[in-house]
Amino acid sequence: MIGRFEELLRELGRIFELELHVDRQHACSIQIHPRLIIQLQLDTSQENLWIFTKVAEAPPGKFRENILKEALKANALPDPRPGLFGFISSINQLAQFQKYPLHILNGERLSGMIGAFLEMAETWQEAILNGQSAPIEMKHSPFGLK
Repeated sequence: MIGRFEELLRELGRIFELELHVDRQHACSIQIHPRLIIQLQLDTSQENLWIFTKVAEAPPGKFRENILKEALKANALPDPRPGLFGFISSINQLAQFQKYPLHILNGERLSGMIGAFLEMAETWQEAILNGQSAPIEMKHSPFGLK
């Protein structure tokens, strides 16, 4: 019998024209380009789908402080947000993640959510790789709020 996660991956695979399946860690990783891999995985309750990616390295120092400050501002924005940020200190990585209830998902809906998630990750990754602590549009918040 096929599980709901495997069924969702098959639907998503048809849309992306990829063969997607669950690995030994009960997750599915999709390499978007050499610098970005997203991981899909169910939580322990098997009721929620987590989407995760490592965005960029943030080495110790003032630049990391600025990145994390901007990431916290992004996390404080109102929903809906394509993703939230976290920091993996053991590997100095800014990470992005999001959780969705499995029962609301189908391949088409998930592909749209992944698209928004990837756009956010790529925008932040590009900014950080270019020496900016956040994408330009993040630094200029509405009404001059900081």
